[in-house]
Amino acid sequence: MTRRIVVVPVYNERDTVREVLTQIEQAGFPSILVTDDGSTDGSGDVLDGWAAAGPTRQVIHLPRNRGKSAALQAAWEALRAERDQGVLTDDTIVINVDADGQHDLAYLDALIARLEASSADAVIARRDFGYHGWYKRLGNIVMTALGSLFAGNRMHDIESGYRLMRLGPLLHAQQFYRGHRYSECVEFAVVSQRLGYHVDNEFVVRVPVLRTNTRLQDAARHVLRMALAWFRVVCWRDVPAAQRSRVGVLLAVAILIAFSGFLGIVLVHTVYLGNDSAQSYGHVWFIEHSLRNGHGIPLHIPGLDHGRALTFPYGLIPWLPAALARPVLGDWAVTASMVLGVLLLLYGVTKWLPRTASPLLMAAVVLNWQLWNAILQFQLPTIWALALAALAAAEFDRGRLARGAALATASLVAHPLMGGVGIGLTLLADIEARRRLPWRRAPWLAAAALISAPAIWAFFHLPVIDHVGRWGWVTPAQITLQRTSMLWWPWACHRFARWVTRFHVLILLVGGALLFRNFAGSNPNSARWVSLPRFPDYIDAGLVDPAAHYRVLTMSNQEDGMVQLLQAGAVLAQDFFDESVERRSFESTEEYRCFLARKAADRVLVQGEWTRRNLRDTSNELATLDRLVAEGHAALTFRGPAGTLEYTIQSPPPESCAAARAP
Repeated sequence: MTRRIVVVPVYNERDTVREVLTQIEQAGFPSILVTDDGSTDGSGDVLDGWAAAGPTRQVIHLPRNRGKSAALQAAWEALRAERDQGVLTDDTIVINVDADGQHDLAYLDALIARLEASSADAVIARRDFGYHGWYKRLGNIVMTALGSLFAGNRMHDIESGYRLMRLGPLLHAQQFYRGHRYSECVEFAVVSQRLGYHVDNEFVVRVPVLRTNTRLQDAARHVLRMALAWFRVVCWRDVPAAQRSRVGVLLAVAILIAFSGFLGIVLVHTVYLGNDSAQSYGHVWFIEHSLRNGHGIPLHIPGLDHGRALTFPYGLIPWLPAALARPVLGDWAVTASMVLGVLLLLYGVTKWLPRTASPLLMAAVVLNWQLWNAILQFQLPTIWALALAALAAAEFDRGRLARGAALATASLVAHPLMGGVGIGLTLLADIEARRRLPWRRAPWLAAAALISAPAIWAFFHLPVIDHVGRWGWVTPAQITLQRTSMLWWPWACHRFARWVTRFHVLILLVGGALLFRNFAGSNPNSARWVSLPRFPDYIDAGLVDPAAHYRVLTMSNQEDGMVQLLQAGAVLAQDFFDESVERRSFESTEEYRCFLARKAADRVLVQGEWTRRNLRDTSNELATLDRLVAEGHAALTFRGPAGTLEYTIQSPPPESCAAARAP
């Protein structure tokens, strides 16, 4: 069996190729395979004459010039045939040498020794670029840096064509790339390392001949080819060839691009408007405002829900980091925190469930409508809590118990309920995978729960919990199940990866259609909305009374107006939660007066947009206020040019609702 074979691609090298081949044989390598890439200068005749003189000399003629990559691929296919015939083995060393004389054959023995001593699967010679100008050196640095990123390992000279490769890894890598012009070398470097093979790129060689055929447009193509090579490997590495589909790849790319575009749209908003966004922007503003004015971080927010609202009922992470960045980034710090949390969630999922790192499976993961909905609604603490729970599970699975406990603590601090359920789900996943209880992590999780106990206690003492308690257990359980699908859906994709990859085209098509239907049928307008002054006439007139307690009526996705009032010094009789605002209708003015007494509200401020839309189907509260005015229990004390209305309550509540008054 042949243990070493030299492969030489040739194109119009009549003047140098015979000398190069002679030097190879004189160096002790008689087995040589030459690919003539459609030469037109007579190189083919020279090669035929050379090959006729010895049985270990082989020449492949391509009918037309197709580029170096095609020439090498033809050689690899010929070697595959010989391997299948038993002439070569997977351990045969394939030596790639150019025909232009730029590769110094004196290094061959040292390169082979390095390959065998380091048990490497390939050695790519690192060229000494002292002979080149700054332009070529800079180009190689940039190309190698990008190649290192795609390969997943640091390299020094990814474009070098002076290579030694074991045949088995070479033929395995060949399944995932074909090359274009000169891209074969960089694609092999990316693919082989992504497949887990050991590639050595440390050995430095000098180049005796100053020649380069790579142009700027070739470099751009190489970057694209490396990206595509990476994509193919991570998509298809564990998928049988018969199940690989170009349509599936295009669908996965389209879904991932759409999701990336969605995150990009979020990022362009200084304030992103969603059902829960005011909660984060308001708390972050208050924390930053308190720190900037030397007040520390109070336990309560004085202007929210009569001062009963807690500064950190949860959300220490990410609200505190966002508050520290707010002096530089403004409100955009909160927006950026959302996108960072989503990226951290997906990264945590790939570390916890490695198969989801495949773009194919990741596309299936991001088809989850609840992930998109969480961003639309701006569920910032929830996303961070689940991201940290996934990262904690990844650390626990790798035996890094202290790190896992620290991340579990951070998850519980971010959102005790979602973090706790998320950690529980990862525990169940571990039990399902290992078929045993994870006793080693139990004391570490107990320590995490103990450390985060204040956040857990504060969460269950939120004033809004009283409202949630009226729902019973079905609605909270349904909401929790939906939101934590950001963890259990990736687990399902990972657990049944074989079926996902087998039916990936159908899954991506149907899932994409359902996602589009849900997105179009929900409220995607928040991607286009921008934050505007909601009470400009009232605030600019300086009418905000710090001694009053305001009930505020705003549109559900325009609660940034409540933040604006808070910043202007108003004390709100409600929190940002819809459950605390309680937009509803009332059967009588007496019921409404009792409601205001329970809220301890003596002013009602109505947003102009609310009055313009005349939301009778949502609430008859505006009509009820007008009835209160007619009955003499309230007065319309402000009507602004922007449509803002202020009602001042003038009568005490009826005796029948005295027991319902807020403290």
